[in-house]
Amino acid sequence: MLKITSILFVACLLVNVSAQAPEWGQCGGFGWTGPLTCLPGWDCTYVNDYHYQCLPHTTTTTTTTATGGSATPA
Repeated sequence: MLKITSILFVACLLVNVSAQAPEWGQCGGFGWTGPLTCLPGWDCTYVNDYHYQCLPHTTTTTTTTATGGSATPA
């Protein structure tokens, strides 16, 4: 019984690993039926409605500054 349980446990682990998209692979989009997650260190990034792609995780920070307009209502 222990042997069967061990085999099932390993099989479940393999399914979880194989359910991740590879580096640079597709991970979503309209009609996509494949994996929806990426490997650790990779992010599932929107490309268009039909394609999300695994791209390397970046830690860059973007600063946005609003310009124009008026502080008081017209």
